Amino acid sequence: MTTRRSAARSVAALALALPVLAGCGAEGAAPAPAPAATVGAPADATGAFDPAVAIAHRSKEPYAATLALTSETLTSETGDGDAREVFTVTGRVNHNTPARGSHTEERTVRGGAEVVAWTETLTVDGVVYQRDRAGGTGWRRDPESAAGFRIDPDVVAAYAELLLDSGPAARKGMETESGVPVFHLGARLSPDLMRRADPSVDAGAPGGGAPADCDLWIDRLGRPVRVEQAMVVDGTRTVTDDRFSDFGPPETFAPPLASG
Repeated sequence: MTTRRSAARSVAALALALPVLAGCGAEGAAPAPAPAATVGAPADATGAFDPAVAIAHRSKEPYAATLALTSETLTSETGDGDAREVFTVTGRVNHNTPARGSHTEERTVRGGAEVVAWTETLTVDGVVYQRDRAGGTGWRRDPESAAGFRIDPDVVAAYAELLLDSGPAARKGMETESGVPVFHLGARLSPDLMRRADPSVDAGAPGGGAPADCDLWIDRLGRPVRVEQAMVVDGTRTVTDDRFSDFGPPETFAPPLASG
């Protein structure tokens, strides 16, 4: 889960032995606990697994995934006309790698048509290059190298543990996302709890003092397949939905041919 650079992005992308969930296996029987050396959680014939085991034994192997992030800000529940602003991030991102690597595009569209911003970001071994697609500018190297999308697996695991600790109602059960069996966890978390999972959450930033409805879908290896957060800040409702698909080995990203 990440911190956005505006109120629309402040609802981000989301590090036990807990009671076994009813309904996890066939006829309500839960899968057996994983041995200590096992990566992830064992699944039954239906694909069901125990999310607590998946998080406790989550995989730390590097991998790449396709990202589709949507952050939608509404000044009313209907979000008609100019009341709607949508921020999206799409692309390919490495996870669990020593240095960040990704190739993404970020767009902000207002009122359903006006493109406010359109940036392409290439992260190579932690070094960030960007170009303004809306303005037609060339590649430039980001001197701070702080941009680029990433999800900290330890933060995701911490959010999952908070949700698991929130009680039986937070354990929504098995679902399918992007063709993958996932366990859905969800609950409303206070700002203090969110900072416990992610110390970078700034109490003074937009959304930093508001509770958030947090939902997390994980696969049996403890990897996030979908992350959703919703909150209302100063009367403005923002919903951020991060989806990951097409899991595969980590990829190599090369610097652009020309950069400033």
